[in-house]
This record gives sequence, structure tokens and C-alpha cells, in this order.
Amino acid sequence: MQHPPVMQQKQALDGSSILSRQIFHVSFTNRAFSKIPTNGGYQRLIKNIIVALRSTPIHYKRDNIIFCEGDSSDYILWVASGVVRSCKTFRDGSRSVAAFHLPGEFIGWNGDLKHSFATEAATDTMVLFFKKNALLSLASRDTQIAKFLLAETINELERAREYSLLITRKSKYRVAAFLTQLSRRAGTSKDLDLHISRQDIADHLGIRIETLSRIITAFERLGIISRVSQRGLTLQNLRSLMQIVA
Repeated sequence: MQHPPVMQQKQALDGSSILSRQIFHVSFTNRAFSKIPTNGGYQRLIKNIIVALRSTPIHYKRDNIIFCEGDSSDYILWVASGVVRSCKTFRDGSRSVAAFHLPGEFIGWNGDLKHSFATEAATDTMVLFFKKNALLSLASRDTQIAKFLLAETINELERAREYSLLITRKSKYRVAAFLTQLSRRAGTSKDLDLHISRQDIADHLGIRIETLSRIITAFERLGIISRVSQRGLTLQNLRSLMQIVA
């Protein structure tokens, strides 16, 4: 897939440069966390981190660049809303999407000094930036936050392991595994609101977009899923989907 021009991606909501992007201040009440599939303890920890590090959310439009490949990884990113993708574009114009990051998930929590992938908004998204050193300092003083960050690191490693296994299987398996994993991460066993583009999903699964469409249509005919909108899917038979993955 030919990637959009870099300067076009760097435009903010009002069309200006990313350097003058608008900062949105949000009151992180329970309502602000209502769509994040986590428990109250998680929400309290995140709120404590936000208050302690005085982070404010920044809104990115779909396809805006957040980090470029090779940028210094001084900051940890937390997704407040929307979906963020980690991807790499090759010299021939092809692209691989290594991961999608959903609301409530961290990005960049590793020991790398530079970003090995580009980080981009896969949908309109709102994110918060935490200085890595400041977050480590906070964790050294608060054991609950330290345990929480360790759990987040383990979750990120587990998702990377699942992806490395998924990408070696047949196309039908990849699509089924992606849908079941996404439903688990989104905290739903039925309705999936796929604001992610089909091209993004195809690039993530390493298949052609025509193959992805053909498999989704086949799942529809089998009564496994149904389309409720252009990007919305209902998982009619999660058990059958999981049997494909098994």
C-alpha cells in the first residue's frame, strides 16, 4: 500500500502543522473512562498518574503521525480514546502494521532509546504523554503503580507473542484470531466497532485487502458474524470463531 504523504499526515485538526496542534483539556471523571474495559482500581491508578505528572490529552486526526520511526523514545503514550497503530513503511511503498493500541493501553514502555516503528493515529484519537523518567520515578515511590506498569509490560509482551504466532498461520485463521483477540481486549463478546480501516487490518495480518473482504463475507454466510454498519461487526457465534483459531 502506498502510504499518505508525511506532511499531509502531520496536519492537525485545523489543518495547521503538528507543532501548533490544539491541546484539549479533559476532566477525567468516571464518565471519561466509561468506554475503557478496565476495573475501578486501574482507573484510579491512571488518574493518579495523570494528576501526578500533570499530563493533558492531545487530539490527533486519523493518519496523523504521533512519533516517527527513529524518534527518541523519551515519552510513554497512553491511549485515552480511538485506536493508535505501530507500523513500518518500506522503500517499495509497502507497509506492515505491527500492532493496534486500544483505549487504556500504553505504547513505548520498553528500554529502546529510539522508536523502531512509526506511531500513528489509526482513527481520530486522544492520547496522553508521560515522560518516561518521571513515570519511573513515580513508580519507585509507589508500589501499586510499579506493579501496574509491570503488568502492562507483560500484557504488551503477550500481545507481541500472540502476533508472532498469528502471522505464521493461514489467512482464515489470522482473521478469526484477530477478531477474537480484539473482542477480548475491547471487553466485548458480541459487538465490535471497527473504526480501523480494512487496509490497516490487512496490513496488520499480512494479507491483501481483497482476501480480508472475502474471508469476512465467508464468515457472514456461515452466520459467524454480521455487518451492522460499514465498520461495525456483530459476533454472532464467538464459539465457532474460536474453533477456527484452535
